Amino acid sequence: MRGKRFDLSVLLAAGGFYLLNRLWLSQTVGGPAGWFLTCYANDLFAGAAIAAWTDLLLRLGRLPPVRSWRQTVPLLLACGLVWEAAAPLWKAGAVFDWWDFAAYQAGGLLWLAGRKGFRIT
Repeated sequence: MRGKRFDLSVLLAAGGFYLLNRLWLSQTVGGPAGWFLTCYANDLFAGAAIAAWTDLLLRLGRLPPVRSWRQTVPLLLACGLVWEAAAPLWKAGAVFDWWDFAAYQAGGLLWLAGRKGFRIT
């Protein structure tokens, strides 16, 4: 049960941050922090949210949860390929950015660190 609560908390936090960043933070904060908020912060939180969502779906199917970077990294690489490589093919204005891959991975690793820190199994 603790794992579900943790994952739901991560999803709510990521969604809340996305809204806050989209509607207010990225428009009011300047300098390097503003640049990071505009370019990569949402991708960082997306990596954590994707890992949490995957973990919830696996638990729902009574499958073993995500437990290591060996599972998280390929999942986020696949998601990154869809968003970064395939999206520019059908969405005008979408661009390919290698640093987004790093942001997704960092978010996934933060999610794993949170699981370990809260001793979630």
